[in-house]
Amino acid sequence: MDRLLIAHVDYVTDPGGSPDPIRFLFDALSRPGSLLLLGIGLVVVVLVLLAWGRWRPLEVARTRFIEHVAGYREYLPWIVRLSVGLVLIGSGVSRVRFLPTMDAGGLFALLLTATGFLLLLGLAVRPAALIALGAYVVTFVVNPELVMMLDVAGALAAAAILGPGRPSLDDLLRAAFPRGPGARAANVNLASSRYDDIVPLVVRLGLGGAFAASGIVDKLFIYDQALAAVDRYQLTAVVPVAAELWVLGAILIETALGVAIIFGVLTRFSAVIGFAVLTLALFALPDDPVIAHVGLFGLSSVLVILGAGRWSVDRAVLAPLGERIRRG
Repeated sequence: MDRLLIAHVDYVTDPGGSPDPIRFLFDALSRPGSLLLLGIGLVVVVLVLLAWGRWRPLEVARTRFIEHVAGYREYLPWIVRLSVGLVLIGSGVSRVRFLPTMDAGGLFALLLTATGFLLLLGLAVRPAALIALGAYVVTFVVNPELVMMLDVAGALAAAAILGPGRPSLDDLLRAAFPRGPGARAANVNLASSRYDDIVPLVVRLGLGGAFAASGIVDKLFIYDQALAAVDRYQLTAVVPVAAELWVLGAILIETALGVAIIFGVLTRFSAVIGFAVLTLALFALPDDPVIAHVGLFGLSSVLVILGAGRWSVDRAVLAPLGERIRRG
């Protein structure tokens, strides 16, 4: 359990476990006004969803946006490579194992740096992504706190499926040597035809899992550090509520956002909200390392472009439900 108590707020506070997370959760909920605020928020969310399903405001603008952003699909491999490549290089140069709180030896740091540069350049993308993903899995088995960086696993899996794309050195080498060994296998996009929904799925699992882990592991399991972060940055002066309510709000928002993304609920909207939350955190927490969030930004962008995909609540439930509400 102690390993699971090392996470995001370790970057800005001193590490240490919290004695009773469940007790903290009930104490925060029992504070005056907590349940009222949560109830109001829940009612507002439900009303907004029902109103959206019934009247579909800005539907024309939304449709135009989706049609236009579909033209960005050719850049998806590049977006994924840049986002995860920068994280790997940052980890390798800083000599950490993905998380800023986990030191790495020289060989492991060299491995991360090398695979990161290969992904950035678009050279041997699939082998580099699979090697880095294997390093992540091995590290995760030994250090379960790496659940905080599930976005890295999702991005590496997506890179292995999508291939290098363009622009990339793999693409240039195939153009120069079209009959070279492995030229087609190195460049073909595996996310096609019956497999075209695999990328949205792995991206949702990575991005949503990282958000949910941030809310549960980072804020709830080590709530003492989360409270210390609220005090350090004087967040109660921004919104005048108790520090416990700040932490409770962060737990609920990040966990709900993560679950929504994992299951594909209002996926594009959830991805935009996630992007906004990350941006706000970067400005609100100046000690927070930017490089740790690059993968999250990249995967949020991927979901804005792709949407939820076939295996999602959006496709299976919300779209048919919205049609029935409008007809009724």
